[in-house]
Amino acid sequence: MSESSNRDHMRSLTLYLAQPFLYALTILLFSGFSPDQSIHAQSFERGVTLYQQGEYAQAAALFDQIHSDRGLLFAGKAYLGLKDYATAKSRLLNISDASTPRIATEANYTLSLVHFKQKDFGEALNRLFVLASQEINPEIASESQKLYRDLLNYLTFDQRREILDNAESDTVKYDLVSTSLGRVEREEAQILFTSLRNATDEVSSDQLEKISSIISDKARYRDLQADTALEAPEGLTYNIGIALPAYSPEKNEYPVAQGLYLGYALAVEQFNKQHDIKAGLTYHNTGIESDSAQQALEVLSSTGVEAVIGPLFSERAKSMAAVSAQHRTPILAPLANSESIAEKGGYFFQVNPTFSTHGQNMARYAVQALNLDRVAVIAERGTLGEISARAFREEMEQLDAEVPYFFSEELGSRGYGLSQYTRYFSEDRPAMADSPVSAVYAPFTGDSAPALMDLLLGQLNSLESNVTVLGSQEWANANFSSGKIGNRPVYFTESFYSRPGSTRIQEFESAFRDRFAKTPNRFAMIGYDTAMFLLQTLDRVVNPALLKKGLAEQPAYNGLVTNIHFDGTNINQRLMLFKITDTGSHLISESL
Repeated sequence: MSESSNRDHMRSLTLYLAQPFLYALTILLFSGFSPDQSIHAQSFERGVTLYQQGEYAQAAALFDQIHSDRGLLFAGKAYLGLKDYATAKSRLLNISDASTPRIATEANYTLSLVHFKQKDFGEALNRLFVLASQEINPEIASESQKLYRDLLNYLTFDQRREILDNAESDTVKYDLVSTSLGRVEREEAQILFTSLRNATDEVSSDQLEKISSIISDKARYRDLQADTALEAPEGLTYNIGIALPAYSPEKNEYPVAQGLYLGYALAVEQFNKQHDIKAGLTYHNTGIESDSAQQALEVLSSTGVEAVIGPLFSERAKSMAAVSAQHRTPILAPLANSESIAEKGGYFFQVNPTFSTHGQNMARYAVQALNLDRVAVIAERGTLGEISARAFREEMEQLDAEVPYFFSEELGSRGYGLSQYTRYFSEDRPAMADSPVSAVYAPFTGDSAPALMDLLLGQLNSLESNVTVLGSQEWANANFSSGKIGNRPVYFTESFYSRPGSTRIQEFESAFRDRFAKTPNRFAMIGYDTAMFLLQTLDRVVNPALLKKGLAEQPAYNGLVTNIHFDGTNINQRLMLFKITDTGSHLISESL
């Protein structure tokens, strides 16, 4: 792919790797119609050709000009292909009640697909149940029966309970409960069974007794659960929304956004090669304003996306997170690491750990791995490092360790003078001072960080203090004067790391170059890791209604440049730990 092609790819940022659900069946049904010899015949045939070629927007425009039930039917199909479900439904519902039985049958079937895509599974089941027994179109009857059974094997407990209250047929109600056995918890199956028994007159006592006997036998139900699971309907496509700003190539942010997107795309392509259930990407521009991020979420949610990856930066992330619960759409942010964006139990998840998480994890490592029980803290007031410092102190207290000295000062305004603080860390400390510490946590951040790190080490050396130094990710970029480290242990935490010589990274780079004709940057790897974690979670939970809980509980993922484990929270808890020596930084642990 040329550089100009890459630019075009990034401008459009649209990738949809699988055809709409049951596309092949819809094409099969075209053969049942012979357009009248009229002024619209040529337009109709042209619309059919465009539809078969996947040019849904052009096809829809042509079908909208054909003012007949047949035109409305195929316009509905085209808008379904565009994922404009509201418009598809409006076209299909405008078909006349006096339309031919064949058109009415196919319209009802297409409506069932629209309801399926909109996650209105109750209405989809009601229509499919009726369509499965009609004789007008045997192909539709067969496909309706199959989708009806597939859908019953796909639904969660909450979805079944909601549908039970509105199901039009006692047979549908019975099928909802009978197919739940082993797919939901035994207590949940009992709730569904009670609802069925209280709401049906046509289900036989033998059928009810059969269900009751399975639920009442704990051992039998446990064995059934071991052999039964949710199953995705054949032809299902997981639709992943991508929320990124569209930058022109000359902007500094362009390589970030492009790298992330191409990483997402490669992850989806590799997932699709390895799975029967496919995934696709739907892009929307978040723009540069906070309001535009909310609008992007609204648009993506209306297309029925299972989740959204993005946005790019914390400001837009805050805006999107504020309305995420309203849309009930899980959002996975790869880079945003500001505090107070993600709430535990909410829909917004941060792959990049917050500064508080860095402080908490460093405290746990200090106590549990390094056996440090008395640690001083020094940070510059008003910086992100101060957030890490306070989180470190709180976690130390939770672990029954001490922080006898906690200095949060405006160090820059004092000319970076640290001697008045570092003297507390040596044997020759002031009278009446507490007993000595064995380490100091110095999460310096911002423009002053390099100078503060170099000054801290110099002060400790002049005091002949051998305390261990614990730092923030800024320590990875430090360029210390010769001999400043010496034999002193210096550790820092990091969120992302490209492992030199990694076979996995080499394979990724090769696949990326083959696909996009360019070398991936760090953000392409972060994008790949983020998308692959989401896809693996979807593969495990099957039904996206379980995705929010599934992301929080997904087993740890060891990626190319980042490890992800939410551990029951909405913020990634996995960090990497490095030790600095005079020869550079060395990875100590990948799962801090």
